[in-house]
Amino acid sequence: MTDRDYQHSRPLDVHRWSEHTEANKFVDYVYDTYLNNQSNENKRIKKRHLKVVLLDLYVAWLNDPDLNIAVHLTTGAYSDGTVFNKGKSRYNELNIKVSTIEIIHRLREADLIGFQKGFEGSPVWQGYISRIWPADKLTKLFEDAAFGEFDIGYTDNKETIILRDEDKDEVEYTDKTHIKQMRLAVQQYNKLLEKTFIDIQSVDIPARIELPEGKKRRRSNRRVFVNITHHDKFVRRIFNNKSFSDGGRFYGGWWQRVDSKFRKDIRMNNLPTVEIDYSALHVILAYSEAGIDYWQTTNKDPYDLPVRGVNNPEHCRDITKLFLLLSLNASNEQALYKAFRNELNYREYPYSFPDEMLSELLDTIKEHHPDISHMICSGAGLRLMNIDSRICDYVIADFVSTDTPILTVHDSFIVPIGHEDRLNQLMKEAFEDVTHKVGIKAKYNQNLTKTQLYAHGAQERDWYLRMVNWITKGRPTIGYQSRLERHREYFGQ
Repeated sequence: MTDRDYQHSRPLDVHRWSEHTEANKFVDYVYDTYLNNQSNENKRIKKRHLKVVLLDLYVAWLNDPDLNIAVHLTTGAYSDGTVFNKGKSRYNELNIKVSTIEIIHRLREADLIGFQKGFEGSPVWQGYISRIWPADKLTKLFEDAAFGEFDIGYTDNKETIILRDEDKDEVEYTDKTHIKQMRLAVQQYNKLLEKTFIDIQSVDIPARIELPEGKKRRRSNRRVFVNITHHDKFVRRIFNNKSFSDGGRFYGGWWQRVDSKFRKDIRMNNLPTVEIDYSALHVILAYSEAGIDYWQTTNKDPYDLPVRGVNNPEHCRDITKLFLLLSLNASNEQALYKAFRNELNYREYPYSFPDEMLSELLDTIKEHHPDISHMICSGAGLRLMNIDSRICDYVIADFVSTDTPILTVHDSFIVPIGHEDRLNQLMKEAFEDVTHKVGIKAKYNQNLTKTQLYAHGAQERDWYLRMVNWITKGRPTIGYQSRLERHREYFGQ
């Protein structure tokens, strides 16, 4: 047996679902062949649980055969809210229960899945919950299945508006008119994403990107991948502190987990894209709350500040930016220092930051930003996130209304080439509508824009034609071409 990387995994998605006839026949076959020795009373419930597990294994295998599914196999995890809230809730629409454990065991006994028992961690090593993956017998059934990747989705009522408490646990809430409106908007956005082909031409098979060394990789000393898949486009809005006034950002979609180097290569419906982000958005929002249009009163980079012991100007800016943004989120100075040390990549920024130096940097920031100093170490960040989420909602809603693809990475947006001018104008409108201020700046990524194409094309026709041809064709891998063709065939594009 080939060694598996058990860290290369994701949790079991308890909302995986399909009403496709062949998918139901597939589940029936597995149930009747391998699991049907239970009472009729429990048959429907057990089959529903089996369906979730089988379809999620199928989705993982189809995109990346090396990917494992992480599952809890202790009854306590299903009763104390570790997996989801007790019983049926808006976060567990299919009412998946502890009996899922039995399904896993029966699939193991039938040699349909591989299994690696989890173990508790320690101060020395990191533990993990149990892992499963399709064994050869099940992959053969997957290969012969009469349904495909686009026939598998989520239950229709998978919740898109998430409310969490101070411990980041999901909590129930009562629907109100504005919450229903938010839910409908996100649902419509997810429908647009579902039919949009979102991929990277250079990614072959398996469709995944290995991330460069970063926080997660540094801590666990392991390789970290992001899978580029049709099934990882579902977006939710997450609110915090049991309040719909804190947080509310759009989360989800594999593009949020890759860095700018990969994001600039994203294609939507096989067109290159352009990314635009707000400059220093949270700092500008903090000034806006204080009644000040920052860019109208100060034409200076808010992160351009000195850091003692750091002579590289770019490093100074990056360190100051991280520290200032974290200071808006932190509730006190010690929490800020801890968060900064956890987030900083010391290999890229090889400096020592004792409390004395961080205190000095904090004083420097307050000195240069006196109008928002009262927000520093006050926990204001979640309130600012709520404002930027409403700006994001404004922009997304406009693109959805015209059936035009758009991706969000919190304070930046990615659109197909040719829509960047519209996006730029809309970002200004959204900021003004939400904050009642007009002073913003936006930055484009390095990708070619349609305006630039036209400008050069007017002077060099041959160059223009070559660029149009490149934009249309690019240099796709075989894997990319296959994924594009399958998507086009299914969605009739």
